[in-house]
Amino acid sequence: MSSAMSMKSGNARNEGDIQINPGGPYPISYGAIVPKASECTNLLVPVCVSSSHIAYGSIRMEPVFMILGQSAATAAVIAIDNSTDVQNVDYSKLRSRLLADGQVLNLR
Repeated sequence: MSSAMSMKSGNARNEGDIQINPGGPYPISYGAIVPKASECTNLLVPVCVSSSHIAYGSIRMEPVFMILGQSAATAAVIAIDNSTDVQNVDYSKLRSRLLADGQVLNLR
C-alpha cells in the first residue's frame, strides 16, 4: 500500500485541500513576485509567485492574477521613474499608488 493511502481507513490522504476556503482574503507579499537581486534584477513574476503548492491553489484565480499584474505594472513604472531596480522600489510609494488606484491592501 502506498504512503498516500491511509492504512486505517483505506482512503487516500490529501496534503492540503485546494477546494477548502482559506478563511477569506489574505495578503501576498511584494517579495513573492520579485526574485532576489542576486538571482535576477528587474524581473517581476506576478503569475509564477513564490508559494507552496497548496497556497498557489487559491492564488491562481483570475482576480488574484489581475491584482498581482496591477501591482507588478505599478512597481515597474515606479522603478523606471526612479531609475532603480524593481527590488529597490520604495514600498511606501508603491503602497500609496496602489491605494490611490483603488487596490485593497488591508482589510482593517
